[in-house]
Amino acid sequence: MDKIEEQVLELIGEQAGIDPKEISLLSKFEDLNLDSVAIVELIFSLEETFKISIPFEGLEESELKKNFHTVSSLISHLKGLLQRNA
Repeated sequence: MDKIEEQVLELIGEQAGIDPKEISLLSKFEDLNLDSVAIVELIFSLEETFKISIPFEGLEESELKKNFHTVSSLISHLKGLLQRNA
């Protein structure tokens, strides 16, 4: 597991109130009891931590859940943004 994945799991653990070690990359946010509001709060935390902007404003809830459906989909999206901004 790389540093980005570890940091994301830490932030998800904080948001969900669970130990990051209990979170699988295949975990769905709904299984972690994170609703769309919690996902948006998580995105703000990610933006602050990684000093990037994650475009999600204006996304419908269904699109938000599609783009950020699982922990691994969020990490993939984040890594893509970080590579573009590098």
